[in-house]
Amino acid sequence: MRPLDRPFTMGQLLTLQSDTVTVLIYGKRYDIPVSVSEHELLTAVAQDEIVLLPVNFERTRLLLDIPETSPQLERELNEFTDIEESVTDLLKEGV
Repeated sequence: MRPLDRPFTMGQLLTLQSDTVTVLIYGKRYDIPVSVSEHELLTAVAQDEIVLLPVNFERTRLLLDIPETSPQLERELNEFTDIEESVTDLLKEGV
């Protein structure tokens, strides 16, 4: 995995096409190109009700290789919740 060298944000998966994914970031839609392998992964997770995806700050590509121990990832995920416990701890527990 490559280290994070730029800021990123989280986008909610709205729709998945064969070569793009549409995400919602702070009320605005972005169409982001996806590779074949990214499409396969997103097809598997798109069945969930809400899917949050890491997106580069310029909103031009997905960042699917962020390590789950990234402090920045935890901060971004926690922005979407109003809970006391960290989102990454809940994900590890399978909630």
